[in-house]
Amino acid sequence: MVHQLRGMRRPAIALVAAVALIGPPAIVALSQPAAAAAGGISTIAGTGAVGELGDGGPAVAAALNQPHGVAVDAHGNTLIADSVNNVVRVVAVSASNPGYPLAGCAGVCTWTVGAIYIVAGHYLGGYNGDRIPATTAQLFAPTDVAVDAAGNPIIADSLNERVRVVAVSATNPGYPLPSWTVGDIYTIAGNGPGALHYGGDGSYATDAQLNSPGKVTVDAHGNALLADTGNNRVRVVAVSVSNPGYLLGGCTGPCTWIRGYIYTVAGTGFAGYNGDFLPATGADLNGPTGIAVDAHGNLYVSDTTNQRLRVVAVSSSNPGFPLASWTAGDIYTIAGNSGAGYSGDGFLAASAQINGAQGVTVDTHGNPLIADTGNERVRVVAVSASNPGYPLGGCAGSCTWAPTHIYTVAGTGTGAYNGDGILATKAQLYSPTDVATHGNLFIADSVNSRVREVQLGAATTAPCAPRNVTATLRKGQAVVRWQAPSCNGGSAVTGYVVTPYLKSTAQRARTFRSSATTEVITGLTPKKSYRFKVAARNAIGLGPLSSFSNAVTVTSASH
Repeated sequence: MVHQLRGMRRPAIALVAAVALIGPPAIVALSQPAAAAAGGISTIAGTGAVGELGDGGPAVAAALNQPHGVAVDAHGNTLIADSVNNVVRVVAVSASNPGYPLAGCAGVCTWTVGAIYIVAGHYLGGYNGDRIPATTAQLFAPTDVAVDAAGNPIIADSLNERVRVVAVSATNPGYPLPSWTVGDIYTIAGNGPGALHYGGDGSYATDAQLNSPGKVTVDAHGNALLADTGNNRVRVVAVSVSNPGYLLGGCTGPCTWIRGYIYTVAGTGFAGYNGDFLPATGADLNGPTGIAVDAHGNLYVSDTTNQRLRVVAVSSSNPGFPLASWTAGDIYTIAGNSGAGYSGDGFLAASAQINGAQGVTVDTHGNPLIADTGNERVRVVAVSASNPGYPLGGCAGSCTWAPTHIYTVAGTGTGAYNGDGILATKAQLYSPTDVATHGNLFIADSVNSRVREVQLGAATTAPCAPRNVTATLRKGQAVVRWQAPSCNGGSAVTGYVVTPYLKSTAQRARTFRSSATTEVITGLTPKKSYRFKVAARNAIGLGPLSSFSNAVTVTSASH
């Protein structure tokens, strides 16, 4: 039977309990999903049926129960916070087990590529102590998992009010622990459920009080960061020798960086929003859930109930967001305009609407991605100069990658499941709660009880606009020339559409199926002045119109 979270307290924002009230969608017969082409989506774990079956067997034949967190280790193995099952599981992708304890199999667990295994927890929610084998320890609604540089899984053990680590590496990388045994589990922050729910900044992390920690991450210096969701704060467990640049707050008296101590790096503890362009430790957050760190050390916060994605400036320079200023230590909104809803694809991210976004990650090109949970989508904020391979959808018209704009990369907006082996932007998600990147994009598709993968490759979008459009006359005809677009969307240009204009009024468009960049336009009215715009087409669709050509006046009818 499936062990339900009996008697569990509701988190500050309903990370687990809310989706537990939503029935899973209808499930079709179990089958192996079709392999995804570029831009396509496939299931890599879960059948869609809620349960706890399948450990030691193929991950696609296993039952999950509303997974909330997903991470990918350095070897490509996918770790899953299988929340309502109270376990953390791994999908084996690498040739051999890099050191995870394995449990749950019928008999001996031996590592098999494509199989799924428990690495922490054993389905019964609760807490039975630390310094014991991770696969015999109890977790209680784990909502996230991350992997540190040494390969150790870090777990947001949400209803146990703790952050915990499974020892995989031979030596402790610096967590505040008296001992370290490979295969065992340890608390590195939080002292369990308590009456106050907040305390401990500027002292040992294991003595601190947390309140339903939602997501966890690890920065480049090994410091563990956590979204202390119920306390409306983001906090850091100091593992490195010196502070890499975080503002520190929440301490009684001055905050001085000491290894093993915990500090607030964003949020005042008050649920609300009091603006941007101010120190992060003086900013109000409201139910922050997701956190991530980019290659420059900047901290991204999914400020869930404020309906914003925000960044705490840790590095000295802005990586590319449209902000009036960039001051180290300050906080800024980079997506969302505070109103819950859905809008903005193909436009500036800071003007878009998001809805209860939870997990956030940053890809290797610096683009932040969010699990826009209430909108049943995964979206990306474009920071890099060009699309590294995401399918784009949701725009009014064609989606063309432009830095600082936001796009849907998976999901249609309908909470359901309509299959795999299709373009990710045509696939239905159901309360996606986390995202991760490792070559491809990985999604915790929570209420569908699946983990899904979006295959990235050449971008699968319509091409950019053609360039340098010119027009000349020839015997009552216009000869229109242009240069091919600077980007083809990852699919070869198959033709062009040329549209004549009388002043600003579009006339009948002419469609050309060849890839030539010179075409003769006939049927124009004598003594009229025309300008022309050109759009390119590929297998995905028609791209945006070019700028106007110069004007030409037809002197006689064409023959």
